[in-house]
Amino acid sequence: MSPLKVLFVNPHYPHDPHTLLLHPPLCYGYMARHLKAAGHDVRHVDLPFLGNDPAALAPVLDEYRPDLVGVTSVAQSYRQALELAQLVKQSRWASPVVFGGPHVTFIAAECLRRHPAVDYVLLYDAEHSIVELCDALAAGGGDENIRRVSGLSYRTQDGTIGVTAPAPPLMELDELGLPDRSIFDLTSYLRYDYETVVMTARGCPSRCTFCSTTIAGRRARWNSPAHVCDELQEVVGHGFRSVFFGDDTFSGDPKRAVAICDEIKARRIAIPWTSNMRAQDARPPVLDAMREAGAYRVFMGFESIQKDTLRLVKKGATPERMVEKARLVMDAGLELHASFIVGAPGDTDETLAATLDYIRLLNPTVATFNVMEPRPGTDVFHNPQRYGITIPDPHWYESSSWLDLPVCRNEHLSQEQIRDWVDRCYLEFCSPDFRAPDKLARLAEIEDEWRRSGLAAPVLA
Repeated sequence: MSPLKVLFVNPHYPHDPHTLLLHPPLCYGYMARHLKAAGHDVRHVDLPFLGNDPAALAPVLDEYRPDLVGVTSVAQSYRQALELAQLVKQSRWASPVVFGGPHVTFIAAECLRRHPAVDYVLLYDAEHSIVELCDALAAGGGDENIRRVSGLSYRTQDGTIGVTAPAPPLMELDELGLPDRSIFDLTSYLRYDYETVVMTARGCPSRCTFCSTTIAGRRARWNSPAHVCDELQEVVGHGFRSVFFGDDTFSGDPKRAVAICDEIKARRIAIPWTSNMRAQDARPPVLDAMREAGAYRVFMGFESIQKDTLRLVKKGATPERMVEKARLVMDAGLELHASFIVGAPGDTDETLAATLDYIRLLNPTVATFNVMEPRPGTDVFHNPQRYGITIPDPHWYESSSWLDLPVCRNEHLSQEQIRDWVDRCYLEFCSPDFRAPDKLARLAEIEDEWRRSGLAAPVLA
């Protein structure tokens, strides 16, 4: 059985990629580690660093002649992934194309039916199944070999769509080893940004109905503190000077979070870092340990200041509780990055104006405002009527129209109004007089109530 040559591609963007954070796609690094261990050859090409031009893939295909091309995507890069699949099929080599990632996992059969340039879709975690697929192709392919690959959607020889059961989620993540960063052009990443991403967990204890990544993770699973610090030392050795822990919630297991911080201090790993955190995980012992270990900022999804909305999307928090937890973050000496959904179920002009007042009193270091983008796999996508939203185009991720207009509207706000509110929120928050004395004086009554209660919230019922 001859080893295969596998080419992983980071898709181009529908806009200037340098307006976003660019980090090595670690899913490829993990898969590369296991493919190499099985004897296969791996190469990676990053189109955002090659002029953000899909045509840059053609000479790579001609030179490398891959036996398999792998592309991962999120919903917003799915169209570009499809363009790459077509480009591969139009090349002289017409290599098989496999898709993977949290988006296509939930539309695997749809993807294969609608897009003949895609040959295979790997579901959920793919470190082992990508090796199984390569081994099956090296053995000649065919339905009999392909059916042995776990978590795979594929076209059978008679043209129907087949799917195999995924393996159970691996609970001991340390067994996957460290991602192989040698496949990446780290010089380009370092030139662009001094920060990189480290993942220490998969899944999330929460089940917010608008989030597909928690479903794709299946169960909350964690790396050990020793493993996390081994990877931190590696990225420091590569020259990165800051780390973002990209887990859905770094402190979902508070004892493990503190243990990681203790290990960072014990090894004297001097690197600043940020992380995501659920509000319910913000506890003084954890926050203090994080700050002492180099954390400087926490990202927290507030989403909405409406209690009914938070209950509806199963956020597991109240506006008052969110403010209490946010104050704990800031009192611990950490910066707060607060994120809100604009156009959430129940949003109106009045609730969004109140949201800006909420933020004036909260006073986070950073605030971001995101439109709701219902994604396959989520209850919001499959049952929009339950949330009072309308998705005009259920295949919105096959185009780039989301760059111009939000992909859904609610009962009170049109897509155009939601877009305009996002612009207004950013303009007001970034204005130097966002918290000017006259604006805060206007909120004096709310602020007095906040101080009496110990909470910072002009909260809607």
